[in-house]
Amino acid sequence: MPKKNILTYGHLADGFHAFITKEYPELNCLLASNKEEVEKLLPEANYVAGFNFLSKKDISHLEWIHSFGAGVDSFMKLDIPEHCTLTKTKGKMGQRMSEYCLTYILQDLNKTELYKINQASKTWDQVVPKSLSKQSVILFGTGNISTDIAQVLQPMVKNIVGVNTSGKNKEFFDVCLSIDKLDMGNLEANSIIINTLPATENTFDLFNKEFFSQLENILFINIGRGNSVNEEDLIEALDQKYLRQAILDVFKEEPLSQESPLWEHPQCIVTPHISGITLLEDVKQSFKLAYEAVKSGEDHKLLVDTEKGY
Repeated sequence: MPKKNILTYGHLADGFHAFITKEYPELNCLLASNKEEVEKLLPEANYVAGFNFLSKKDISHLEWIHSFGAGVDSFMKLDIPEHCTLTKTKGKMGQRMSEYCLTYILQDLNKTELYKINQASKTWDQVVPKSLSKQSVILFGTGNISTDIAQVLQPMVKNIVGVNTSGKNKEFFDVCLSIDKLDMGNLEANSIIINTLPATENTFDLFNKEFFSQLENILFINIGRGNSVNEEDLIEALDQKYLRQAILDVFKEEPLSQESPLWEHPQCIVTPHISGITLLEDVKQSFKLAYEAVKSGEDHKLLVDTEKGY
């Protein structure tokens, strides 16, 4: 049986090429070092692995695309043939994103920025920190990443609510609610909202003026996708105190424009899409699982439903 060719290019490609060459002798890994080589090698490829470098390319012959990222919204813009399987990477990104969320939640509750300011002015002001154990957390999305975050936070918080399309309960969530039946007006003031939703037509500008106006003094964290947040409405929500602080790791335009007012807003923390950076070990771990699923034809959590977009 002839070897299958798998093409890789870009960030992590060198390490991935070495991994495939060593671990999978039945695969022939084609390593492109530049865009011209991608054009040359792509027609020979049966499979592709990497971040999306396939825009405006003929991919009608591909049998499998493996994304190095957990988010696959850029791949959803491609004309993926029906016979082509799309899989994604998970690895330990959920753990790192949990740590990211926990970092900024504790920073907010423990008033670390205020104490830093007070130290500079030598001000002794015993502002009482808030307890994490009394916080309600609502997670938009109950997929792999969100479940990892819920697992980390559950022992430390008052309760965790998951929001998904079905309303079906999942492990580590106290309750799950359907997004179309959600009444944010019932959300307890001073709670925490974490968005992990993928980029789909249904999530575009989900977090908008109408949504934010139902809230009171909420900590909002976005580690999902930037398309879900109307940034102008977010700024207004901060100014109106619907939100007490916004922690933003993803944006509609990346890199974030230097003209964006988000950079300078006092209640906004901007990070450069680093909460769940993919490491080579994540790619290796997920590739092994995805490859077995592709060969067996069995369903797996790393398989992407291209109809749903995640």
